[in-house]
Amino acid sequence: MTTIGRAMNSIETKSRTASRGVRIAIAFGMVAAGYGAIVAEALRAGGVGVFA
Repeated sequence: MTTIGRAMNSIETKSRTASRGVRIAIAFGMVAAGYGAIVAEALRAGGVGVFA
């Protein structure tokens, strides 16, 4: 029984670690998209390049 318990704990730990990594990646993507929107708006407002 303890072997099964250890295996379950190992799977849960790995799952939590993976989920944390996915959450961090999503958060980073959201921040990057936000900065991209700010830069695009600044370029559009300034009439620069393809946004002119």
